[in-house]
Amino acid sequence: MKNLYIVGAGGCDREVLQIIKDIHRIQGPRWNIVGFLDDTEDPLAGKECDCKVVGTIKDFQPGENDVLAMAIADPAGKRKLAKLLLDKGAVFENIIHPSAGIAEYVEMGIGNILYYGLTISNNTRIGNFVTLLHSFIGHDVEIGDYSTISAICNITGHVKIGKEVFIGGSCAIVPHAVVEDHAYVGMGSVVLRHVRTGKKVFGNPAREVSI
Repeated sequence: MKNLYIVGAGGCDREVLQIIKDIHRIQGPRWNIVGFLDDTEDPLAGKECDCKVVGTIKDFQPGENDVLAMAIADPAGKRKLAKLLLDKGAVFENIIHPSAGIAEYVEMGIGNILYYGLTISNNTRIGNFVTLLHSFIGHDVEIGDYSTISAICNITGHVKIGKEVFIGGSCAIVPHAVVEDHAYVGMGSVVLRHVRTGKKVFGNPAREVSI
């Protein structure tokens, strides 16, 4: 059984711990959960948690029997930490909640986190280090590396989402729309056509904002 370390110890990271526990409870033990890796000071202060911070990300040296779960939601943070750890030879697992509904012919890279209640339809392509909360991902969707899609989103058919994109909760993206790399789609937005590289959009319909 591999030793599993969770990268980060914030709110998303504790949610990922719960997903791992659910995997063990429903499907049987898969990993030895060692603990969190985090570079901030006392990230679990005031939080009830039976898993502890066991080291820093910057100082971690993976052993032959070690695997990691990327539990960072921020796209740029994921990219930075993934490179740091991959350069050290780290191996990342896909963490998939047993209740996630994944259709046939879905392609997926490494280091992904799939939450409870998520639905992914046919012929969807998911890159590396993608975080998907309980949302609907339609058929023939493409999601680039390091992107995060928050809860209760409706990503409809043939949508293309680039790398390092953050999509807030309760968003809808209409069929064939494109969200380019590094874009930010604010909570509750409805994307009708196109979000340009590095832009932030909010509203229904979603419009570019300067904040």
